[in-house]
Amino acid sequence: MTRAAFAALLSLLLASGAAAQGATITGTVRDSSSRPVVNADVVALPGVHRARSDSAGKFTITGLDGGSYTVRARRLGFAPTETTVDISGNGRLNVVLTLDQRMPMLDTVIVRADGTCPDRTLDAFACHKKFGKGLYLDYTDIDEKDPIYAADIFRDIQGFRVDVRSTRSGPVRVAVPSNFHCLVSLVDGRPVSLANPIPTSPIDVIALEVYRQPEDVPKDYERYIWPNTGMATGRCMLVVYWTPRAPTRRG
Repeated sequence: MTRAAFAALLSLLLASGAAAQGATITGTVRDSSSRPVVNADVVALPGVHRARSDSAGKFTITGLDGGSYTVRARRLGFAPTETTVDISGNGRLNVVLTLDQRMPMLDTVIVRADGTCPDRTLDAFACHKKFGKGLYLDYTDIDEKDPIYAADIFRDIQGFRVDVRSTRSGPVRVAVPSNFHCLVSLVDGRPVSLANPIPTSPIDVIALEVYRQPEDVPKDYERYIWPNTGMATGRCMLVVYWTPRAPTRRG
């Protein structure tokens, strides 16, 4: 092979490799004081392309197709954040993601003397996960499902289906039981209300507790699972949404 032919072949291989690599998103995760956030989980949606920030808060996500992506960063101890970007097929884009609201850590289990957990603080999630019988999802489990709406988290959870309902602000997706069982939902340990609604965006769900069997519901939530209408009998299924607004442990 001549030198010219070898150079042409090498150039072709390099070009093919660059094309196969696709687009790249790089960036930095920092806190509100501009300090780097280490080990933040960063995903590009759709497709759940994942990376973790290094000691300098930097990350790289490669192998993307061209198009629009939501780049989301989460880290226990902070509220999640995200940004939307558009990138060409072989483009390279740099973003900065700022985690500016601290949240409580989920690493301490608090159990009261009567065997119950602190039902209205985020510490309840860790407590119930250790001693309960439900299904427990943290934000990494939620991101792996690649949900567009919070209701999409329930797509592959047994006993649930996702319906579309009309509201004054337009159609929304809601999670409902796939049978005729009743369902009670709590947000941050409190009943759902106009002031405490079920989150519609998955970024607003940092943890989720699902109890398909009423007998699996923790003691501190048992008072909520009895239906308050004459349309259902027995005890209800229970879902507990935890959001960035969840309070810390009370003294």
